[in-house]
Amino acid sequence: MKFVNLTPHEINPIGGDSIAPSGDVARVSTRNIEVLPGFFAQETGEVQGLPGAQEGVLFIVSAMVRLAVPERGDVVSPGELVRNEQGQPVGCRGFFVNPGFKA
Repeated sequence: MKFVNLTPHEINPIGGDSIAPSGDVARVSTRNIEVLPGFFAQETGEVQGLPGAQEGVLFIVSAMVRLAVPERGDVVSPGELVRNEQGQPVGCRGFFVNPGFKA
């Protein structure tokens, strides 16, 4: 399985190899809609920068992008953050996947 990192950050899975950014970034726009004074619903727009599915490739994207494409089983986002003693992120525990995940 090949990973393509579509985030601007290096991804450091605990117990695995670091995955450098590919240079391309997948993004999704959002719009906040006030439903009651002080309460907002967030609506996502179209995802930009996410290539079509490719055999044997998993695309690493932000959680927001992953959640905007629930039908895509080939996108993952960094799992639970692991922090050092100073509270700085040093890696992640695996990856979050969509319901139709295909390894």
